[in-house]
Amino acid sequence: MTVGTGAPPPSARLLLPVFAMLVGFGPLTIDLVLPFLPTLTTDLHITAATAQLVVTGATFGFAAGQLLAGPLSDAIGRRWPLGVAAVLHIAASVVAATTSDTAILLIARFVQGGACTAAGVVVVAIVRDLYSGKRLVTMLANLAVIISVFPLLVPSLGAQLTKIIDWRASFILVAVWGALATAAALVVLPETLPPESRHKGGVLPSLRNSFGLLRRPRVLALAAASAAGWSVGFGYLATAPFLYTQVYEVNADGYGLLFLGTSLVTITVGQLTGRMLIPRRGARFALTASAIVTGVGAVIVVVLALLGTQPLFVVAGILTFALAGRSIGAPAVQYLSLSGPASEAGSVTAILGAVSFTAAGLVMPVMGAYAEVSLVPFGILVFVAAVIEGVVALLFWQRSRRNSIGW
Repeated sequence: MTVGTGAPPPSARLLLPVFAMLVGFGPLTIDLVLPFLPTLTTDLHITAATAQLVVTGATFGFAAGQLLAGPLSDAIGRRWPLGVAAVLHIAASVVAATTSDTAILLIARFVQGGACTAAGVVVVAIVRDLYSGKRLVTMLANLAVIISVFPLLVPSLGAQLTKIIDWRASFILVAVWGALATAAALVVLPETLPPESRHKGGVLPSLRNSFGLLRRPRVLALAAASAAGWSVGFGYLATAPFLYTQVYEVNADGYGLLFLGTSLVTITVGQLTGRMLIPRRGARFALTASAIVTGVGAVIVVVLALLGTQPLFVVAGILTFALAGRSIGAPAVQYLSLSGPASEAGSVTAILGAVSFTAAGLVMPVMGAYAEVSLVPFGILVFVAAVIEGVVALLFWQRSRRNSIGW
């Protein structure tokens, strides 16, 4: 497949690092501040609950920003949204890093979250523009792994950074990352969506079409499955730091190693799903397998929690097992979501992202509140996610047998 300029697409080996930098932009913006929250709370003289809004605000901004970034990329091309969003992110980051007013900080964090969405949305749409068939599955699997692993790695990276920088500098560091990632993308990538392939009528019709996608059962089903997976991931992010550091009294280095071990497992599972499971058995089968693995993990988490405090390696192992289920489902959901026309790729990605991060933003405070008390709430969350994935997988199997058109 060729890019919008008619030139052959750049080498995948060149694109993947750029895609990784862009995809990592969102998790870095949202999660890098997590280990800095205790000092931020002290410096600004605010409560822990208010400090949590610094994370939640960016998460909701990320959800809202996708509803604009996706349709824009379908209407005016992929490059312009990247550049404009990077400028807005840098400005918001500077404000967040320099203010001592909590209200201004929260507004700046919302804008930060909204501005970094263009990177993630546009990357998925660009992959849809450039590839098809097995190459598309492979690239989506790579992206799904990167998207899943970054939120797990970022907190451990932040834990190490707390030794050398403060929370204000963390915002500047994220802005620099975003600027470098965007510059690299604009240098390496030509425009991949030519004018004749864009959504007809411009920005406003594209925005209306984006919201119209919510009336399609297929999009709603995939959004539900995506939200289920992301809720598990963010629920883990809200639970594990308190669980490991407060209940098991793990230091920063041990905390980082635990997150790294979980990340390596999810990377492996995601790669195997994209390179072997989906090409051989299909995305519907992968989504079904994800529901089964996630459900088994949920049951074990709840049982172990009810039995009382367990050894650290047992708890870390079963949490990793539950997250592995999510790594099976993520590439399948992405692949199924991009089976439509290129002119809707950004909008569909945006809808899935907006729903997913709204759900994740609601889940995090609840899971964080119970992290030091019990793993039962997290187990219940994982079980609900498994049920949702199972129902969605069943719907896709049924529609496939009926050869339903337009679902």
